Amino acid sequence: MKKHLLVLLSLLVVASMALAACGAPAEEVPATEAAATEAATEVATEAPAEPVTITFWEQEGEEVDVFIDQLIADFQAANPNITVERTHYENEALRDQFQTASLAEAAPDVVRVPSDFAGPFSTLQIVAPVDQLFDQAFIEQSFEGALENSKVAGTYWGIPDGYGNHLMLIYNKSLIAEPPATFEDLIATAKELTTGDVQGFAYNLNEPYWGAGFYGSFGGWPLDAEDKPQFNNQAFIDYLTFVAALKTDGVVPQECDYACADAMMKEGKAAMIINGDWSLGEYQTALGENFGVAPVPSINGNAYTEMTGNKAFMFSTAVLDDAAKKDAVVKFVTFMTSAEVQKRWLDEFKRLPSNKEVANDPAISSDPILVASMAALSNGRGQPAAPQMRCAWDAWRPNLEGVMAGTLTPEDAAAAAQEAADACVATLGTN
Repeated sequence: MKKHLLVLLSLLVVASMALAACGAPAEEVPATEAAATEAATEVATEAPAEPVTITFWEQEGEEVDVFIDQLIADFQAANPNITVERTHYENEALRDQFQTASLAEAAPDVVRVPSDFAGPFSTLQIVAPVDQLFDQAFIEQSFEGALENSKVAGTYWGIPDGYGNHLMLIYNKSLIAEPPATFEDLIATAKELTTGDVQGFAYNLNEPYWGAGFYGSFGGWPLDAEDKPQFNNQAFIDYLTFVAALKTDGVVPQECDYACADAMMKEGKAAMIINGDWSLGEYQTALGENFGVAPVPSINGNAYTEMTGNKAFMFSTAVLDDAAKKDAVVKFVTFMTSAEVQKRWLDEFKRLPSNKEVANDPAISSDPILVASMAALSNGRGQPAAPQMRCAWDAWRPNLEGVMAGTLTPEDAAAAAQEAADACVATLGTN
């Protein structure tokens, strides 16, 4: 055991360097709390012979915590022998606390965290592969993309209860009646609309998360199939060349970050921006009937493949050694990720489900905003959860900034990003 703890302690230092940057749809399902309670009854087979208490940590906001507490109450009502003790942490604090508690053999039984936490948690060997708790049929109720977000080294480490965190085109219908069909059309339209204090198009210019969609449209991706960073290639050079031209040709503002694009859209001074599903509610309030959403248009016939993400339930390895707790945890997460519960997330928070069945719910198909969000989501790829992704982000950002500032050529930036990423990965001890 001492040897195991020493290994975990050394890996903890490594994992702190390997954090990812920076989080979805079926036949109509009743959305009432009674339906969710009924679902809990259905997933609960035979209650444990003795009372079981499971510990659960999460990192949602206050409003969502109230919602989660109601879900827990519904589950406990249908499973009276199981008590769920919830503890809230902020995002980074939860990650750190879970790692520390695991080293002290005092980890909670289950956590709900951003899916990319699978990278450091699996590296530390403090979470269990999901196939050691759930059968394949249950796992495959989720979209492959949502599952991929917590996949590291060919293994799934989390069960999602939503799907999204993706980018899309947001447009102001008072300035542009219909979204452009292609990016070539977008460029032409943006130039026409840019006049006075109105900007035709804007986005977060120096942020790699926004750049990923462009890179993907040119056939690239930050990590290859073996989780090795890949930047020194023609696709990355072409992507950098493309986004640099958007600036030099006056398609986008000379300087614009997230706050810049967001403010212009809310103030009615931007015709089109790229932003994520988390922003939809605020734009609906700001723009009202002029609020429009569409997938980011294709580039040279290729989709803008934005990154996707989600929250996922992950499980302490200690649960595998306690049959009663393992059974209780499986029942709890089966309920929390059920179609009925995901429908409640959709109705109350407009969060797209990971469950394939809920994808066809009329609540989505009857809402133009959610239809467009789903269409954009279908173009996306899961954000890699591997520890190497931290190295990719750190190498990507300064070199993208250099190209956009005109101090680096795309070719030099691609070579420099590759060198920096490779040097970082060499320190992880995982390649």
